[in-house]
Amino acid sequence: MDNRNDATRMNQDAQRWPHVDASSSLSFQKINRCFDQQNMHTLQDFPSGEQQSFRKSLACLSDAAQAFALELDSRKLFQSIAAHAAKLVAAERVVTYVVDEQKIEREGWYPTSDPQWPPQGPLPKELARMLSRPEPVLSRLHAARADSAHNAMFIPLLGTQNRLLGLIELRRKRWGGIFSESDLDVAVALARVATAAVDRTRLFHRMVEWSKSMEMLLSFNAAVNQHLQPTELVRQLLVNAAGFVDACGGAAGLSIQHEHAPAMVTESCYFNGNWYPFERRWLARQGVAGTVLETEFPLLLADYAASELADRELRHRFNIGPCVCVPIKNAEQSVMGFFKLFRATGQSEFTWQEAALLESLGNTAAVAIENARLVKSLELKNEQIKKLSAANVRRLEEERQHIARELHDETGQVLIGLKLRLQLLSKRLQADQVTAKADLNLLRDQVNQAAVRLNGLAKRLRPPTLDELGFEATLRQLIGDFRNQFNLPIQLEIATEQRLTQEAETTLYRIVQEGLTNVIKHANATRIMIRLHEQPTGLALDIEDNGCGFNVDDPQAGLGLIGIQERMMMLGGEVTIQSQTGHGTALRVRRIPTK
Repeated sequence: MDNRNDATRMNQDAQRWPHVDASSSLSFQKINRCFDQQNMHTLQDFPSGEQQSFRKSLACLSDAAQAFALELDSRKLFQSIAAHAAKLVAAERVVTYVVDEQKIEREGWYPTSDPQWPPQGPLPKELARMLSRPEPVLSRLHAARADSAHNAMFIPLLGTQNRLLGLIELRRKRWGGIFSESDLDVAVALARVATAAVDRTRLFHRMVEWSKSMEMLLSFNAAVNQHLQPTELVRQLLVNAAGFVDACGGAAGLSIQHEHAPAMVTESCYFNGNWYPFERRWLARQGVAGTVLETEFPLLLADYAASELADRELRHRFNIGPCVCVPIKNAEQSVMGFFKLFRATGQSEFTWQEAALLESLGNTAAVAIENARLVKSLELKNEQIKKLSAANVRRLEEERQHIARELHDETGQVLIGLKLRLQLLSKRLQADQVTAKADLNLLRDQVNQAAVRLNGLAKRLRPPTLDELGFEATLRQLIGDFRNQFNLPIQLEIATEQRLTQEAETTLYRIVQEGLTNVIKHANATRIMIRLHEQPTGLALDIEDNGCGFNVDDPQAGLGLIGIQERMMMLGGEVTIQSQTGHGTALRVRRIPTK
């Protein structure tokens, strides 16, 4: 009586739940044989019960294929595979597994509402065997003895070249039934549909990871090409490396000499997108970084917190599981720094393949760090040369000022005294001593000319009005001298009341002097405009002419312009020259220092 009631309940449930029931003799293999042998059978050639079961199976497979085709998230896809597998063969329990690098991990299950499913612990032995022999397995007993362990099916998801992508484990047929060969065939058909979706999802994720890696690589290369400081380059390396290998954080630093011994130092650590103060120094064989300094080889730790090399603060402050530390080596294979990366507890361990990738990033960073150090050293040398040149210019101006004062005050006064004595001596000569008087007058004229030339030389060395009357008066006097001497219209416009530093006054005076000399010698100009005015960036000087112009890229353009640029660079300003053959020249000075 009980057996008849069970059979009736199973038939009633079969009408409500679309599946291939245990009594159906129709299988996908049977239909495939019909068509493979080119028999002209149609679905109508089979009994009506088998036709109905087959239609239900096709409908379920079609629904599954549509659901799989729209899912690109791996975990959700394996969850969907478990749900459709349970529906298709009327299984009470289903687990799906993802297989990667000979490792099997649970990825989806059915039902999701049962807190005790899937069971934790060792995997069924059938799954382990599938790694070496991936074939469908049907494990079943008589209905009276059926249990969850022996009424089961294990279906592999085989990709191209029989590559194992995943597994489906189905347990216990609904309504107390036993899985049949027909159920196995239907499950294999579902696995084929699911395999294509898994393969596509993996390809999609590889493309996303490849795109992400390319973005990170481009970002890192951009940072490398910015000529950053070595410490900043190491920080950029750490951030990009963490993105490459999906790490949650880490620390990085450079090697220094500490008490005649190399040591690794760092100032901060990086976790979940944030930087934290973390000042440490490790000598050889101290901690993870010190071990890498000693071995000059990457170090991999499965559990950082459990290692005796772990830092106590990091271990207690952050959730750290696996760790990898990689040395940064220069061209001579000497360790010049390190970077270590962490993953959270429960995440997968770092692999040697990932360590090799990180080493390649470290080698790229090492070149950039070396270049940054060379650039820094060059900048220091240039700064020293600039200071030395500025000091030499100051000494030169001081010496010019001293010589000009000596020529004007000492030598000039001697010549004036000599001129007066010659004039007095000429008056004392007798009237009949005409020849001697003429010689004295000629000698007096020569002394007078020498005094005039000496005075002009003194002015060119260091105009006394620069100290006596100031910059503006001296500049106007200089332009007036050029205007009168060469009969050339020169317009001067001073649109500022800012006071210049003494060095800036001297430098601008020399720049205007050199600029006017160049125009007279080379430009054949008919008009010159000089403007001292204010700009948002500071005080500016422009010297423009309408002369013949020249090619500014010509290396023979002249040392005078180079001297002007060098003088202004020493003061922290800048000089640009705009010119074109036949279109005049404009010399522009910017960022002139003021008091």
